[in-house]
Amino acid sequence: MNRSGILIIVLCVAAITSGCEQSRVFDKNIAIGKDGWFYGEPLQFEVYINDTSYSYNMFVNVRHTDEFPYNNMWMNLTTTLPDNVQKTSKIDVQLSEPDGIWTGDCIDGICYNSVLVQKNFRFPATGKYVFTLEQDMRMNPMTGLLDVGIRVEKFIPVRE
Repeated sequence: MNRSGILIIVLCVAAITSGCEQSRVFDKNIAIGKDGWFYGEPLQFEVYINDTSYSYNMFVNVRHTDEFPYNNMWMNLTTTLPDNVQKTSKIDVQLSEPDGIWTGDCIDGICYNSVLVQKNFRFPATGKYVFTLEQDMRMNPMTGLLDVGIRVEKFIPVRE
């Protein structure tokens, strides 16, 4: 292959990967200790929103071992807006199919899931938003978890 062909391929790969990164506003995971995730141990994520003209998607990231005892995980998601108003919702993060097959990317007994929990929504104001996740399962502590996080992306409609 000649130099111009290689250059075109490199530019295409760079354009594709930079497009994904440009839509990502926030992506952070917090490690869960070896003893598990206890009630009353909230995980907080501060996200700064500078542009309210876009719609966004929010994902909850969960990395777990194949010894995680459930096919889903209930969490409370509290959103603190820039004016300190709080909104709490209960979310169901699905981690496996009904037949028990893990979803997400699994390698050597560790699975990574990024589950869409809010689609195509708008932030009402610019500023700092604090997202707080708390486990809300029957098991305390919740074992088999490695880390939990949040990802916020600009919503990009798919054209068909």
